[in-house]
Amino acid sequence: MKKIYQILILGIIGFSACKKEQKVSNPDFQVSSKKMTYKVGDTVVFNLSGDPDILSFYSGERTSDYDFLNEDLVFPAKTALSFRSTKYAGNNPDCARLKYSTDFNGSYDIASIRKAVWIDISDRFHLASTLGTSAVYENSGEQDISDLFPAADKPIHFAWFFTTRENSSRTRYQVERFEIRGLVENEEDLSGVKYNFVNCAFKMVEGEGFSIQSSPTQYPRVTSTYIYWDGIFANTSFKEGWAVSAPIYSAEKINLGPAVATGIKGVSDAPLTNYSYAYKKPGKYRVVFVAVNSNIYDRKEVVKELEITIEQ
Repeated sequence: MKKIYQILILGIIGFSACKKEQKVSNPDFQVSSKKMTYKVGDTVVFNLSGDPDILSFYSGERTSDYDFLNEDLVFPAKTALSFRSTKYAGNNPDCARLKYSTDFNGSYDIASIRKAVWIDISDRFHLASTLGTSAVYENSGEQDISDLFPAADKPIHFAWFFTTRENSSRTRYQVERFEIRGLVENEEDLSGVKYNFVNCAFKMVEGEGFSIQSSPTQYPRVTSTYIYWDGIFANTSFKEGWAVSAPIYSAEKINLGPAVATGIKGVSDAPLTNYSYAYKKPGKYRVVFVAVNSNIYDRKEVVKELEITIEQ
């Protein structure tokens, strides 16, 4: 029994010794720069000393601002829409119109579509104007549609209204890259797509004329990349259809989440003596380096700051 106690005591002493050996020290780290003012595009060299386990860099730019380490970066934005369209073949030049509704009930059937109020906004955009012989896409231009939304928490639906005249040769119409973006004024790098074509989730609803004369291989349809108004070439009957989107909310705010650091050194990396960075815009930037020593028992960090001025 005495031997067992001796083993236990030795084990406890050994464990305590190991734990003591795992003590974490404060990082020995310093940062400097030869000068504090640079030009846009210059290479800013930060001189580093010490050898922390982990080293992270915050440039001080919008998405890398240390002040927003634990807080979301939210910017007011405008909601903008753009797309590309093309029409070709046949003799139905005015076969597509873009509309929106604030009271569509979300049921993708003819009765629900007809019941909703749809407002035509085709004139806000450039719709394909050339009746060509093959698909040649034309850009709509990106337009502000912020005014279409009744409130931030109330969505709208977009719909492409298509028609083919009676006793006509079919005109094909295609729409692709239908995108809703949030635009942060004077900050293009912060602007971003809120709904791409797939997110818009258009559904094609066939209306009058398709039960009278149709071909299974030439139905209008929505693919993963475009809306396609199609049909047989010679039409004896009037045809209509709608490509209706999912509910779309405004992009009046862009939330980029917390600030993002750039990891410039890991535990297994050799000591870092300098780090270079180039700024694209003029301004004053609070540059922050976070040096960390850590193990499974403890973590200690040191934060070093510099203010860098970038001139045009």
